[in-house]
Amino acid sequence: MGRRSLSVSGRRALASLVVGSVLVLGSLGCAKIEARDLIREGNRLYKDGKFPESIEKFDAAEQLEPDGVTLLWNRACAAESQVMRMKEPEQREERRTYADMALRDFQAWYDRLEIKTPEDADQVLNHRLNILNADERCDDLLTYWFEKQRADPKNEAIYGAIIRQYEQCGNEAKVEEWYVKRTEDFPESVRAWHALAIRKFDPLWPDSESGLPYNEELRPAERLEIAAEVLRLLDKAVSIDPKFRDAYVWRSMAYTQRMNSRLVIEEAELPEEKIEAILAREDSMLAWKQQKAVCDLDQIPDCPQDQPPCCPPPPLTPAEQAEDAAQKIEIEAAMKAADEGVLEEEETKPSKRGKRKR
Repeated sequence: MGRRSLSVSGRRALASLVVGSVLVLGSLGCAKIEARDLIREGNRLYKDGKFPESIEKFDAAEQLEPDGVTLLWNRACAAESQVMRMKEPEQREERRTYADMALRDFQAWYDRLEIKTPEDADQVLNHRLNILNADERCDDLLTYWFEKQRADPKNEAIYGAIIRQYEQCGNEAKVEEWYVKRTEDFPESVRAWHALAIRKFDPLWPDSESGLPYNEELRPAERLEIAAEVLRLLDKAVSIDPKFRDAYVWRSMAYTQRMNSRLVIEEAELPEEKIEAILAREDSMLAWKQQKAVCDLDQIPDCPQDQPPCCPPPPLTPAEQAEDAAQKIEIEAAMKAADEGVLEEEETKPSKRGKRKR
């Protein structure tokens, strides 16, 4: 069968189709070129710190190349950078708009990747957490960490992240709750007990401008109570790991705070005053023993040595310690006898009864 030739009208239609296709392809090619130019201009503005202006360029590029991937990442970075600089309360609403844009574009960039790697997922997650934190979205961040904790309840590090998140959100009650919860859920974690002890120690820090070694805003009885609680928690940490160096450092500071909380009178006369002076000296020795433990762990020699550093000598000699111990027994016995005498006197007193009226 011979070849059938196209009619004149057919040839014209085919020619129009070819020309139209060329025009469309050319138009698409020009659009992509123009989009890439806009992206480059947006990148330049981004480097100059003009983030809103760069976002406008990326928006224009998206109109010309809607399926672009690079511009999503670039626009997300620009929006995130704008979020970071908007810290004033009156900027909160506008900041949230940029935060939403950044979150949306980072996720869209990841979704459009043909090949996704764990590194890509980590990048998107890190940017997401950074944006949520900068935009003060406490609930969203806490929801993320709670989901992580439910998925991996044996991961103690997540508890630390939840604590830090509550601290950033300013919820002190929940911070305290999760410090305690960490010790309950990980009772054999020396770091859990140590972290709770450091938190409990916080009120004892002195005002740097006062020049005092203790917090003068707290009564001595309050300081004694706090120091006792800190020491209880640190004793737990040391019982788990006797070589945990930091626990001895903080125990030394806690004993020093307890010593500074004692009401020491130079020329004490009453038994209660005398016992306080002895207890203060005992605390100084206990603080030194913690320092000595650190020296032993660090293998630092005792003083005096030809070459520093060296471990300082104890504040009391063995003879002074023995003298204090003997006096303490004597004073405590006298105080006990006095207390028993008062009780006996109270018991033997005749009761005072009012006369009954007839």
